[in-house]
Amino acid sequence: MKAIITGGNRGIGFEVAKRLVARGFEVHVLSRSGLETPPAGITAWKVDVADYESLKAVLDQIGVPDVFVNNAGIMNTRAAADYGREHIQEILDINLISAVRASVDLADRMAAVGGGRIVSVASVAGQIGHPDIWYGISKAGLINAMRSIARSHGARGVIANSVAPGPVDTDMMKSIPEARKARLKSATISQRFCSAEEVADAILWLATDAPVYINGEVVDMNNGVNYR
Repeated sequence: MKAIITGGNRGIGFEVAKRLVARGFEVHVLSRSGLETPPAGITAWKVDVADYESLKAVLDQIGVPDVFVNNAGIMNTRAAADYGREHIQEILDINLISAVRASVDLADRMAAVGGGRIVSVASVAGQIGHPDIWYGISKAGLINAMRSIARSHGARGVIANSVAPGPVDTDMMKSIPEARKARLKSATISQRFCSAEEVADAILWLATDAPVYINGEVVDMNNGVNYR
């Protein structure tokens, strides 16, 4: 069994990688910085996922996976009016465009060999009016893309789902002001952020054990912040 994880060198992606290795997967992690000493069972690839042609070249070398996890992403603290065109393009390229293009390509390949599973790390930001407007847009688009792939490829064995966490205690949170962090925590039932390990457990379930009838769905992980 083979798995590919974008942004798999740290945080949520690395936690998923370790769990998939424990399940017997050959795991390939893709990131801009790579891994100096990958653990046993993990192959690290250095690639800028925003550059889709470079990303596709790596995917072609790895071959068709059983599991593909879209985890790479960035978030800014800019107000909507402070976004220049280059900032908009950057966040969309990383969070959405390359992820969707890669998912569609791999869904075609998975379908040709009997199926596979795609899991995308979305966010509660894609379901609410998030302060970082382009981050929210990118995550909403990712959710929609997984539903589209589920409809177009599900009959041929491709399962495509998303997880939508609230704020997660990772390096990405360092860019958020302390006052805002406090407000975000106070809105949760547990008065804390989600952990990378908790998100990884949900991704692992969707990538392996979740019933195939769960397709095109979103697993919410916001601890009462946005019940639907």
